[in-house]
Amino acid sequence: MKEMSWGIVMTVKEPRALLLSNLAWHLGTGAQEIHVYLDDPNDPIAGELQAMPGLHVTRCDKTHWNSVAPVKRKPATIRRRQALNANHALKRCRCDWLIHMDADEFLVQSRPLGQELAYVAELDCELSFSPAERIFVAGEPQETFFSGLFRTSTKGLNRRQDGVVNDQIIFGDHFPLLVHGMLGHSAGKCAVPRGQDYEIGIHWAYRGKDRNRAVRYNSTSTRLLHFDGLTPLNWMMKLLRYADYDPSELSIAAHRRAQIEIMSDIAKDPKAIVEFHAEMKEFDAARLDRLRGFGLLLEERFDPRAIIRDVLGEVPDLSPAPFDRDLIAANPKLAELVQDQN
Repeated sequence: MKEMSWGIVMTVKEPRALLLSNLAWHLGTGAQEIHVYLDDPNDPIAGELQAMPGLHVTRCDKTHWNSVAPVKRKPATIRRRQALNANHALKRCRCDWLIHMDADEFLVQSRPLGQELAYVAELDCELSFSPAERIFVAGEPQETFFSGLFRTSTKGLNRRQDGVVNDQIIFGDHFPLLVHGMLGHSAGKCAVPRGQDYEIGIHWAYRGKDRNRAVRYNSTSTRLLHFDGLTPLNWMMKLLRYADYDPSELSIAAHRRAQIEIMSDIAKDPKAIVEFHAEMKEFDAARLDRLRGFGLLLEERFDPRAIIRDVLGEVPDLSPAPFDRDLIAANPKLAELVQDQN
């Protein structure tokens, strides 16, 4: 059966090294087209991206939001902007299937995704990609911001008749800070076919005028690697950024709210922040063994540098220090907080 084509859509405001790595990885592993919506319309990377084959770049300026947003202005939350842009791209794309992703998410295939899509098309549903979330190995130097291993989700493993939640036993005191064993999301992302009645959401799709959740088929070819915090600083800044949102505008999951509350409480205590990151994201041998014992440890390493070099002709600096400098330069309010800690 002939493979079907697929593409990606993302709304981004990220350091150059991460964004280029993501785009090059997916172009190099089969994406026919990628629609990049620059959340900052003045992002200096625009010209560089426009020169790359396969990319469709949109600056999210007043003209764009006037034509895309129902209220004719820039939506207050990033999730709303992502959803609007994803469906804008779905109407414009030429590939057979489109996937909404974030810049810190990477699809890894065990066999060509296009082959699976050709068969899943018969099912009249979305194709979902289960997430694996990056964790750091305690004491191991972080060579690049992709270093580490991955934990997988307990989603679908928790059926019991006695009222006990397995995750409470597996994760103990960390249980309130996790969703199915993840600090970020356990929902994954999905691909939807072009030219039908689908509406792409952040993690899943809807169909028809009543916006019913689409039927889904879980991919057996492709997994989503999620780097929820490329560096410790990135994770801290992400949580504090969520804390700035008005609760009436952005619905935040309970486990994420619990993380935000802790980070907000310790924001001016650098030692506490380091300890919190270590507790939640840095795994020693005993904790790795526990994940391994429950079948929740994906021990494959992710090193995209060969693919990136094939696509770009060079590899951006993927070391953590310059990434953090770019984060600070792009987030002046949070930079003041970081400076206060030094």
